[in-house]
Amino acid sequence: MAHTPFGYQIVSGKVFVNEQEAEQLKTLFKAYISGLSMPNAGKKANIHRTHSGITRLLTDERYLGNEVFPALISKEVFEQAQQERYKRAKKLGRLNRKKKEERFQPSYEFLINEIEREYDNPIKQSEYVYSLIQSEVT
Repeated sequence: MAHTPFGYQIVSGKVFVNEQEAEQLKTLFKAYISGLSMPNAGKKANIHRTHSGITRLLTDERYLGNEVFPALISKEVFEQAQQERYKRAKKLGRLNRKKKEERFQPSYEFLINEIEREYDNPIKQSEYVYSLIQSEVT
């Protein structure tokens, strides 16, 4: 396992709940659902993480439990936190914002010196012609 999620610990190759961190996590979810900002909910829970770190904790579905990790948060509490995140994002106009996709468009036009030599070997000829390229035409 590359990383042990907050709230868990590995002992002798088995995953166990870290009781102190699990309580901090529950406090984080309750504080966030009650209206505190992510950083303030983190402070109240004594979890010192960045805004994005708190976001990762609030959106990590492993806390619901799966075949590897025991459940730390009920599905109801988890869904309340997701609804709160959605509500706040909507209020701030952060939904449906798409990043402008930048596409790489390769240049197919070049300034090239005159070809003065010819080689029998096509690889050698390609290397020679490539070495004559002065610049791209933009």
